[in-house]
This record gives sequence, C-alpha cells and structure tokens, in this order.
Amino acid sequence: MTTEANQLTERCPNCESTLTGEYCQKCGQKKIHSHDFAVTHFFGHVVHEFTHLDSNKAQRTFTSLLFRPGLLTHEYWAGRKGRYIQPLRIYLTFSALYFLFAWGALSDIRGGGVQGLSQSPMVVRMAQQKGIAPSALAEKVQQKAEKYSAGLRFGSVLISGVFLSLLYFRRKKYYVEHLIFSLHFYSFDFFCKSVFALLFILAAALGTKLPTQVLNLFYPTALVYLIFALRRVYKQSWPKTLLKSVILFVCETLLFIAVNMAGFIIAFNLV
Repeated sequence: MTTEANQLTERCPNCESTLTGEYCQKCGQKKIHSHDFAVTHFFGHVVHEFTHLDSNKAQRTFTSLLFRPGLLTHEYWAGRKGRYIQPLRIYLTFSALYFLFAWGALSDIRGGGVQGLSQSPMVVRMAQQKGIAPSALAEKVQQKAEKYSAGLRFGSVLISGVFLSLLYFRRKKYYVEHLIFSLHFYSFDFFCKSVFALLFILAAALGTKLPTQVLNLFYPTALVYLIFALRRVYKQSWPKTLLKSVILFVCETLLFIAVNMAGFIIAFNLV
C-alpha cells in the first residue's frame, strides 16, 4: 500500500506527468499533500491570495491604468501579462462599477433619470394605456435600458477595435491587439465617469449641488488620456497622434450616444 501511494504521489494528478519536485515541470501544478486539505491551510491560502498576490497585482494595474495611459496595452503587447490583471477582467470590473451606480446617477444629474422619464409625455401616455403610474413605468424603462445598454456597450468595445484597425491599418497589427487597447481605454472611461458620479453624490450628501456643467470636464480629461495612450502604444508623431485621437474620440462619443439611445429604444419596446 505504501509503495502504491508513493507511486501515485510521483504522478501529477493534473496531467499524469512524472513529478520530480514540488511542481510539475509540464503543467506547473503543485504536488498535493494531505495537509493541503486542512481547513487552516485552505483559509490561509484564501487570505494570502486576497491580501498579497492579488492586491499587489491590482494596485499595479490600477495605478498604471489611471496614471500611465497606454502602459497596460504596451505591456500586454510585449508579453508581460502576468504582472497585471487581464484586460477583460479589468473591463468587466469597471463596467460593473459604472452600471451598478454611476449610469443611473449620471442619468438623474442630466435630467434623464426616473424622475425625468416619468414626466415625459410619451411615458405618461404609455402609463395611462397600461394603467400604471408614470413613475413605475419610468423605473421599469430605466432598469431595462441600463441592462441592455450594458450589453450593447460591450459590443461597442468590439466596434472600437475596428476603428483602431482602420486608423492604424499600416501598423500590421492583429484586431485583438487593437481590442486590448479598447478594453483598457473603456475601463478608464468607466472609472472616470464613476468618479464624476461619485462627486455629485457626495456633494448632494453634504447639502451642496454641483452644476451639471461639471460633467463636461470628463470630455477633455478622456481626450487627453486618449492622446497619451495612443502615443505610448502606437508610437506615431504628435501631429498624427493628435489627429487620430480627435477622430477616434468623436467616433467613440457618437457610439456612446447611439448605445444609450438603443438601450432606451429596446427598453421602451419590451417594457
């Protein structure tokens, strides 16, 4: 029995390769020991993952995304992927942050939230036809619009990759390489808009009301970020980078408006 057990432990349980140390040379999995299944070891591993490795990687990723435009894409293209959180995971994190609270808050600030919708003649007429209160209908429309806009927004990331492919077609890059840039830029976009929403929420909590025009500061902020990101990643001259940044930013802004409109159109048709 002892001999059979030793033979089993000399094989990697993941790929069946022969183990010559603590880690499999073929797939990298660690050799399993009986104490790995102890409760204290399990929870110790969980704590370690959240407080050490992931936190360091998250901090490095977050700092680079905010203060070093284009660096995450540059590092990904260079093959240095292990140092940072993967692009899709970053996007999903900040997308969730944005659509969970910022999307609705920004709609309210601009007058297009539930309160604004409930006063819309179309919503009032639809509510009368359905025999419900306009505010109830407006809330349903808002929830559905948020849901469908989130899905369409991911589709717009794919379109953004196409924009970049057209703008930089002479660089001979794969579409996915451009898509990585779009994922990083959209992540910054979501975070930046969430910060603006948070400023308004905090101001309201303190009994102050910020002017709606403060939201317009997002546009120069995002454009400047885009300029430096494109310059770092695609390494073209400043005049070319500036021109392409403006073209891309206009396309992205129009795409953002189209996505929001489409979300509401779908919501009105399905409510």
